[in-house]
Amino acid sequence: MVDLGTGESRGRILVVDDEANITDAIKRALEKTGFVVDASTDPLLALEMVQRGTYDLVICDVKMPKMDGIQLLNKIKEHDPSIGVLMITGYASLESAITCIKLGAQDYITKPFKPDHLRVLVGKAMDHRRLADENLFLKGEIRGFYGREIFMGQSRAMRDIFDLALKVASNNSNVLILGESGTGKEVVARFIHMNSSRAARPFVTVNCAAIPENLLESELFGHHKGAFTGAVYTKRGSFELADGGTLFLDEIAEMRPEMQAKILRVLEDSRVQKVGSEEAVQVDVRVIAATNKNLDEEMAGNRFRDDLYYRLNVVQIAIPPLRQHLQDVVPLARHFLAQYCKELKKSVGDFSEDALEFLARYPWPGNIRELKNAIERAVIFAEPGGLIRTKHFPQHMVSEARDPTRISAGKDLNSLPSLREAEISYIREVLELCHGNRTRAAEILGVSPVTLWRKLGKEEGQPSTQDD
Repeated sequence: MVDLGTGESRGRILVVDDEANITDAIKRALEKTGFVVDASTDPLLALEMVQRGTYDLVICDVKMPKMDGIQLLNKIKEHDPSIGVLMITGYASLESAITCIKLGAQDYITKPFKPDHLRVLVGKAMDHRRLADENLFLKGEIRGFYGREIFMGQSRAMRDIFDLALKVASNNSNVLILGESGTGKEVVARFIHMNSSRAARPFVTVNCAAIPENLLESELFGHHKGAFTGAVYTKRGSFELADGGTLFLDEIAEMRPEMQAKILRVLEDSRVQKVGSEEAVQVDVRVIAATNKNLDEEMAGNRFRDDLYYRLNVVQIAIPPLRQHLQDVVPLARHFLAQYCKELKKSVGDFSEDALEFLARYPWPGNIRELKNAIERAVIFAEPGGLIRTKHFPQHMVSEARDPTRISAGKDLNSLPSLREAEISYIREVLELCHGNRTRAAEILGVSPVTLWRKLGKEEGQPSTQDD
């Protein structure tokens, strides 16, 4: 968090005790070490402060009038389970300590206590909060990441891309990454984050195309309990979860102009406002945005705001399609081969000569994502201990690689499938390999399960509520 008036802070804390001298002493002790501290001697007022604001930690006394500390603990956890709570009491007992811990308190300290002891416990509680936030996103994102040892390619084009990304990493400027679907825009974004001063803080990804429009605002900015039907607890949004780190907004051109205006406001004043809240919270977030669309055309058609474009486009990185750096195909294929052999616990030697020829000749319209999926499929079908051969790749890909001039020379144009037909054919092939598991198929295809369901629904004649 960032203090609205004094700059950076280590976090925001609320102290609740019916004795003003205790709250004042704790406030002074913690503010000396960089925390932003609010205090209240009234537990009912303190509960309202929790419901209105955003706190990382609440320190409260067990014995208080109007509402005791255990009741307040319950109310806080009901409102937002992620808020840490540290209990203090002058009536030390193992029983009350166990009760507090069972109800979700992170620790327990008895009066009188030394400021240094308090600071240690608060530090541990804040570390626990930070790790919980990071772990939340690691669980959701780790499968989409190739690993911390990023393969950069051998071509001059890709070396230039990563050289530029390394230079950009050293500052906090916003970055706009352009490129066709599957070219590795998120990999470049992660590379920037990993080589920046924010590397120890969260890298949070939001796929703007995969989240329904009515949920996107809550996903980005969070919401208060009761803000809408289904909001059973207060949720911190992606901007708050990325505080101190990097927020990657993938497919940002899919946002409606109304949401673009809200993103612009956050970029301008570094403050976010939860759905259902009247108060804004300061955040320190670097934004990296990406799109596969032509933003000049989107702006000309009034589908993308010019002011947001200029705010995001401080540094632009354009990633070329794989067909423009085919010398990287075989090294990338061997990188993915090693990855899937390990992941699938299957030993496969290398690629046969005919497979290497196929890899080098196929145009890879789906870019690196298509190559990655093709290698995964090949590892599945290859014999343990053997080589990957052309028969382990989809035959329509092999046929096109054998006659790469077929389309450009105008041969058999009438017999070519439409993009829609080719897409559905490939989706069904992946589904078959996944034994009908649509969630796994969506992961391989690099789309959300909702998008996959929509595409198949349109093919099967079911109504669709969104455009592709």
